[in-house]
Amino acid sequence: MVLEIFDVMLQPVFSAFQAAESSIDTAAPAGILLLGLLTGLRHSIEADHVAAVSTMVASGGKKLRNAPLLGTLWGLGHTATLFAAGLLVLLLAVNIPEKVSGRLEFGVGVMLLFLAVTALTGFSASRFFRGLFRRQGHSHPHAHPEHGIIHTHDHDHEGEHHHGHKSIIVGMIHGMAGSGALMLVVLSTIHSVPLGLAYIAIFGAGSIASMAGVSTLIGLPFAKARNYAKMALALKYASAVVAFVVGAGMVYELGFVDRVFSQ
Repeated sequence: MVLEIFDVMLQPVFSAFQAAESSIDTAAPAGILLLGLLTGLRHSIEADHVAAVSTMVASGGKKLRNAPLLGTLWGLGHTATLFAAGLLVLLLAVNIPEKVSGRLEFGVGVMLLFLAVTALTGFSASRFFRGLFRRQGHSHPHAHPEHGIIHTHDHDHEGEHHHGHKSIIVGMIHGMAGSGALMLVVLSTIHSVPLGLAYIAIFGAGSIASMAGVSTLIGLPFAKARNYAKMALALKYASAVVAFVVGAGMVYELGFVDRVFSQ
């Protein structure tokens, strides 16, 4: 239900993409590659993708330049997984069963719930494991010449920089599930390995470019609100709530309605 509402909101955009895709002649290699580009552009603006990236942008700092980087890294992770899956299809003629795809999509729903909870609570897995293994930060010496004292302080640089590994991992999980399987359906009809790999690369380029643009748009209000703490916090919580609702909807529909684990 949640995903359907999002699809209705973006129906004009999806319709424009579908009209363009249906008009492409895929008999020639150029047509197949153009289809891959358009499909990649459309693929990244699906509800679960936007919800996941919005939580990472919300937690990724107040500078606007962080937003397109997070979207680009998501696209790279997404493309890497699809590239590996595409190789299996092209070289080994492996088909991904629908029930496996559904279970992977359920995992995406669980991941969205995790992203939402971490955005709401500020929980950091990296901080947790550093504390677990007593790796608290860096020690720096400080001198006080007037007193003849030299001592050290531990400094935790968490929050001073933002790593992109989270975006890459989220993109990889998305790449294993959902409508990315549509690309594999097309690949199964391509019998040329070089053409198939080119299709994956073009699809990935489209998804990277599209998500970089989407994440930039998401980052604009956060950048505008950086001097207003309450507004920035409200935006962060709003993105977390959206991700939680989308994730909960996916878990319910796939786990209790479609019963993907009982097939």
